[in-house]
Amino acid sequence: MASAPSAIAESDALHDAVGEAIAATRGAGMYGWDDGAFDALARRLFAHQYTHCAPYRRFCQGREVTPDFLARQGHPRSYELIPPVPTDVFKSVPLATFDPAEAELEFLTSGTTVGTRGRHLLRTGRTYEASLAPWLRRWLVPRNDAPLVLAFMAPFAEDPHSSLGHMVQWAVDHVGADGSRHCWDGGPDLDAFADAAAGADRPVLLLGTARALQFLLEDRLDQQRIPLPPGSRVMETGGFKGAARTLERDDFYRRLGDGLAVPTFAIISEYGMTELGSQGYQPGFRALSDRGLARKLGSALVEWPDGTVDPDGVPRVLVFPPWCRVGATDPDTLALLPPGERGLLRFWDLSNVDSVVAVQTADMGRVLPQGVVLEGRAPGSTPRGCSLAIDEILAAR
Repeated sequence: MASAPSAIAESDALHDAVGEAIAATRGAGMYGWDDGAFDALARRLFAHQYTHCAPYRRFCQGREVTPDFLARQGHPRSYELIPPVPTDVFKSVPLATFDPAEAELEFLTSGTTVGTRGRHLLRTGRTYEASLAPWLRRWLVPRNDAPLVLAFMAPFAEDPHSSLGHMVQWAVDHVGADGSRHCWDGGPDLDAFADAAAGADRPVLLLGTARALQFLLEDRLDQQRIPLPPGSRVMETGGFKGAARTLERDDFYRRLGDGLAVPTFAIISEYGMTELGSQGYQPGFRALSDRGLARKLGSALVEWPDGTVDPDGVPRVLVFPPWCRVGATDPDTLALLPPGERGLLRFWDLSNVDSVVAVQTADMGRVLPQGVVLEGRAPGSTPRGCSLAIDEILAAR
């Protein structure tokens, strides 16, 4: 059944509004939005999703949260009351404000766990790209140069349901200098990477999952260095999901840096998920070169627990764009916790125009003024709070 013209017109207007807000933020130097501006746009998105996604609307009605209810709250953080959807629900319910057959992009979770893969439907990819582009450039291309982008990942055409593949393809196409490419042949193509690195006349930006970079390390760099040009950097993402053997993070970064002749602070961790349109990055070498950012990040270092700062002095926090806010929640009740307390991470992502703006994860972490300290997945089965919310929305469907 085709989407109603009014729903499409409303969606287009919201994509325009979010895109304009992101563009204005870029012009202001990526500073955060005030609560009122974020709240107003989040409530507009919620109203659209409540109206045009029937399973989500029934879920919200069961919790007695409606657009009118939020409007009556009269405070600039009412978006925190938007009912969040656990990521596992994306495996069972088409969370879309439009006919799924009209999706321009269909992202699927990696399938590393047993069962159905989660599905995030995007009616259009323009706001997804509007979100990823400036934040990727800010943390991976801070000098606004044109690095040689080399990717240990299949081209997006070969894996068109990978949100990470889409992001990496965008970087190859729009950030990379001539010669940028995917070093992939059914897996990481180490010879192609070594040849490209040897001929590079500019800094290299190497993009890869932790598992692919582990393969590079153990099958090549531990025996033979492949030095990259000065100013090169590496983006690492995904952790060691499904790997037969994992590496301790500091040792992994140190050995990788030695093998590629890049400082460890130029190895930048990225966090993203299929269900979100926005990504977070560890500040990395930008934190050491941007004095204003360094002051902000370093203002509370002495108060941080052991293990939250790299040997180079770079905080192990993930920084998200101003259009994506993060909170920590109680694993049993999903109630929001005070800043700094450990809990399950919840995201309010304004780039999720046509799905759901509030997403509840099973990732553990702490939310600090400087960023998010990620502490891995919740142990064991689905946390009780997420499980109850999943039951609710499945019953509503």
